[in-house]
Amino acid sequence: MIASLNYYFVASALNIATQRVDTSWRWYVIRAAGLVAAGLIILLMLSGIGQVTGLTYRFIEPVKAWAIHKALAIALCISIAIHVLFLVLDKFIPFTWPQVLLPFLSHYNNGTAVGNVALGWWAVTFGVLAMYGVIIVVASSLGWINTKRRTWRWLHYVSYAVLALVLLHGIYIGTDIRYGTFRTAWIVAGIGVLLAILSRLRRIGTTRETDDSD
Repeated sequence: MIASLNYYFVASALNIATQRVDTSWRWYVIRAAGLVAAGLIILLMLSGIGQVTGLTYRFIEPVKAWAIHKALAIALCISIAIHVLFLVLDKFIPFTWPQVLLPFLSHYNNGTAVGNVALGWWAVTFGVLAMYGVIIVVASSLGWINTKRRTWRWLHYVSYAVLALVLLHGIYIGTDIRYGTFRTAWIVAGIGVLLAILSRLRRIGTTRETDDSD
């Protein structure tokens, strides 16, 4: 009798789990791709700043460091594409192609708001703008870094805006980052990148002072 009851409870639990996976697996793909993309953006920022300051070259030779940086950028684009594609395929929270490709069109509301402003709507808009920022930075890096270096350098500064947009997107839309350990890790990562950016700006200022004294 006890064995039969145990079998019944195990079978019921497996059935519930199977149904949940069947209805929610696309949403898990969306969340996983989003978290991977966010992590890759942070790694790209740290990698790029490390190359500018020379810190990266203490551990990795320049050619290999650039190859890794390029591979991270391509992986980022793939993870963003998966994130966007499955947003449209998922039926739990339906998005249309215009809503995921154009800013300000989504009516998504995750229940967070400041006054009468739904933060979910803004979070989606931040994500869309960040996506186009990534496209600009990666496309210009792949096509213009050797032929239009000045233009590439100025467009590369868009990556800082992308990082800010992604941080806001994750905080205000991500169910994983809204509370607890993930949120703390997200904020700590943002602070870490901010410190790296300040280090880079300090280096730029030092370089200019050296040039002026010459």
